[in-house]
Amino acid sequence: MHDLKWSDSEKKIARRVFQAAVSAELQETIADFKRRAVAVSEPEEMWELEEYLRRRRTDIDRKYDYRYSQLVFVFGYLLREKRIGEADLAGLSEDKLEAIRRVATL
Repeated sequence: MHDLKWSDSEKKIARRVFQAAVSAELQETIADFKRRAVAVSEPEEMWELEEYLRRRRTDIDRKYDYRYSQLVFVFGYLLREKRIGEADLAGLSEDKLEAIRRVATL
């Protein structure tokens, strides 16, 4: 899967899908952070919130890797998490779609 070649049109599709997914997840994280921050009433809760943000940042940084050698895995994970749908990937070659589907079933 690392040797798949991405055409210019596939790169545009991949960038659009990637950006939409990461933006949506970041917006969810912001909303969750705000909800949690309002509930903080003790100093210990503040540090727990900091730890939550640190974990979320690590998770997001690990998940969203925009190297072409990694996009099949990224899209497979996002498909499995239902953060994207197969329709979002329309325009990618069938070999990439098959590889993404395989990753999604792992």
